[in-house]
Amino acid sequence: MHSSTRCAVIGAGIAGLTCAYELKQGGLSVHVYERDPTIGGRMGTRCKHHLAFDVGANFLVRAYTSVLQLADELGVAVRCASPVEQVVYRGGQLYRMNMTSMRDVLRLKGVRLWSRLELMACVIRLRLKHRQALDFFDLSSTPDELNHEDAYSYARREISQEFADYILDAFHSCMMFSRSTEASAAAFVALLSMMIDPSFDFSILHTVGDMQAIPDAIAGSVPVSTGCAVTGLEPDARGWRVTTAGSSQVYRNVVLATTAGAAHSLLSRGPTAARELVRATRYATTINVSFRVPRNILGRVHCFYIPYVENQVVSELTNESLKGETTTHEGWSLINVGLHESAARELVERTDGEVFELVKKELLSLKPGLHLAEPYDLQRWPEAIPKYDCAQIARVRSFQEVGQGEGGLYLCGDYLNAPWIEGASRSGRKVARSILTLASQVPQ
Repeated sequence: MHSSTRCAVIGAGIAGLTCAYELKQGGLSVHVYERDPTIGGRMGTRCKHHLAFDVGANFLVRAYTSVLQLADELGVAVRCASPVEQVVYRGGQLYRMNMTSMRDVLRLKGVRLWSRLELMACVIRLRLKHRQALDFFDLSSTPDELNHEDAYSYARREISQEFADYILDAFHSCMMFSRSTEASAAAFVALLSMMIDPSFDFSILHTVGDMQAIPDAIAGSVPVSTGCAVTGLEPDARGWRVTTAGSSQVYRNVVLATTAGAAHSLLSRGPTAARELVRATRYATTINVSFRVPRNILGRVHCFYIPYVENQVVSELTNESLKGETTTHEGWSLINVGLHESAARELVERTDGEVFELVKKELLSLKPGLHLAEPYDLQRWPEAIPKYDCAQIARVRSFQEVGQGEGGLYLCGDYLNAPWIEGASRSGRKVARSILTLASQVPQ
C-alpha cells in the first residue's frame, strides 16, 4: 500500500491503541509497534496463582466515556462495583471520603464542618463562573486565570489548610502519585467541578477479564507488533521512516504514543516544538505493591487514602476483592498499595524483597492486625503519571496550537493535558480525528 495512506503508531498503551482503532475504523492502514512483549501499558494485567494483578490503573469510573465506548464496541463486559466506600486516614482513624455529590461533601468526616462548608461555597462559585469551561480530561480547555498557582496553595486559600492536607493532597497522592503542590490549580478545579456535577457519574466499575481486556480486544482488530522496539525515526520525502531490528518502513503519518521520555529518545531529528515539549515533561514515580489477604478483610471499602502528613511511604490501598471472581480464589484476594512519590523514588532501585518488607511495616503501623498473608507482586513505574503543573499545561496548549501534526508527526498520550486512562484514550481519538480529517482532503 502507498505510504500516503499508511500510519504507524508507536506505543500500545490505551492512547496508542485507541488512536490505531479509530484510524482503522476510518479506513486507513495502520500498524502499531510496541517494545514490550505485552500490550496495555498502565492497563496491563498479570495473573498467577488464580489471582489477577492490575499493574497500573485498576478500576474505571462511569465518567470514562471514551474507554467505556471502546468496551461497548469491542464487546468487553463491564461491571459496577458500587456502592462502595472511600475512606481517609487521620490520626489513627478512618473517615468517609466519598465526594460524588453535594450530600457527600457535607458528610465528609475527615475535616471539620467549617471546611466542608467552605468547600461547598468554593464549588458553587466555580460552577457559576466556569459552568462550560472545565474538563479534567482536557486541561488545555481550562481558563488561563486558573493556571497561575499550584493546587495546594489554591485549596488552602479558598477552602482550608486541613482540606488541603487531608482531602486534596491525599487524593492527589493516591491518583497522581505526587503532591498537590506539583499540580496546577486548573487541574484541581476542573476535577472538583466534574466530581460534584450531578451529570457525571463516578461509580466504580471494572472490566470482566481485568484491565487488560480492553487493550487485548483492540489488539484483536488492529495489527500490533509486540517486542518490537523502534530504533530509528527519520523524516523522509514521503513521510517518516520507522526502523526496527527487523524492518524499515515509510509511513505518511506517525503517532508517538509513548511516554514523553521514550518519545524524546526517538526525536533527535523531529520537529523542534515536539522535541521541546517531551524534553520538558516531568513524571511522578510510584511502585504498585500487591499483597494476598483474606477476601473480606476490608469489607465494602474500595480505597483507603493516606495523606502525606500522616505517612510518607504509603499513599493508598485498594480492595481488589470487589472486582469478583478473577481477584478472589478459595477465600483469598489482593490489596494493591500505592506509594508517595518521595518514597517510590528512594525504593525504585531496591530489591523486591526490600520493597515488600518496608511497605508491609508501614501498612501494619497504619492498620495493626491487618492480615497480610504474603507479598504477591509489584510493578515499578519510573514514569507513572505526568505532572500537570502550570508550565506543563501552558506548554501543551501552545504545542497543540502550533506544533501538533507538523510534517505528519503527532504526539499522543496523557501528558498532553489528558489525565488518567480516560484522558489518554481521548487523546488518541483526537489525534485520529486530525489525521482522518486531513486524509479526507487529499485527492485519491
